[in-house]
Amino acid sequence: MANRYDKIPDYKVVKSAMQQELTDKQIEYVKSEIETSALKNDDKVYVDLISFNPNQKRKLGQILKEKGYQLEEDSNWSILIDLKTPVVRFKRL
Repeated sequence: MANRYDKIPDYKVVKSAMQQELTDKQIEYVKSEIETSALKNDDKVYVDLISFNPNQKRKLGQILKEKGYQLEEDSNWSILIDLKTPVVRFKRL
């Protein structure tokens, strides 16, 4: 009987999802997609955003750019990451 109630997500998980926070599952998914494409020597990484809310999509794009990834396409449904073209950032002196 208790297992039935485990299907209801904890408030903390829901609150996190409503904000910009990415869930551990989403982070692991993006990491896996990047690693798989790199191992296959693919130029592009396709990330399906169907399980991301708008705030999470925005946050993911921001994080990827901060980490030096070039986003080739950024839509409501997916992100296409170009692995061959890094984002070059210049430091101010």
